[in-house]
Amino acid sequence: MSKSIENLLSSKVKKSKLYLDSLTHRSASNQNNELLEFFGDAILGFIIAEFLYNEFPNDDEGSLSRKRSYLVKKETLSKIALDYNLGSNIILGEGEKKSGGSRRDSIISDALEALIAVVYIEDGYEGSRKFIYKIFENYLKTLPKDDDLKDSKTKLQELLQAKNCDLPEYVTSEINQKNEKSFKTLCRIHNYNISTEGLGSSKRKSQQKAAETALEKLSIMGKDK
Repeated sequence: MSKSIENLLSSKVKKSKLYLDSLTHRSASNQNNELLEFFGDAILGFIIAEFLYNEFPNDDEGSLSRKRSYLVKKETLSKIALDYNLGSNIILGEGEKKSGGSRRDSIISDALEALIAVVYIEDGYEGSRKFIYKIFENYLKTLPKDDDLKDSKTKLQELLQAKNCDLPEYVTSEINQKNEKSFKTLCRIHNYNISTEGLGSSKRKSQQKAAETALEKLSIMGKDK
């Protein structure tokens, strides 16, 4: 059963004009949540970094950065937004409504960050910290192991470095499919004569997919240890 995010908001936040702005997508009005999303992104990053710094004092910078990236990435934010049924409150233009914008990751995650900014503006640092801790509660309690948070490119690079091999070579090109921009990456590992391909909606995603496939090939060859 979906929870309501409104139950976590103070009356001051809900009465604020900025509250409505935080839920307004640019497709619906020029008075929208884009600037609030920018501010909220910074607030979220700071408070999550503070939590990790205090909670994991023995971790190095790389480990803390991976944990922070996992917590503040769009996929995590959209899951939280869906869990609290935030999409049903977002004000969209007709086109976005018809195309399912109320459940689109980018739209609902941006709205959540914008809402965090409003909580900070109206309730201050302590109010926003409590709000973030509450909505992130399950994720803060169940953080994956550090090695599981490493992306495929990092894992591939570390594996090859441990074997004193050359670093992988990535060649990325843009392709157009039905008016949608996408990218193709070729990953070459010269020491093992391996070449893999990855497709994605961004350069990063295509590179990660190519690296993931390369790791799978190395595993089949028994070169993943």
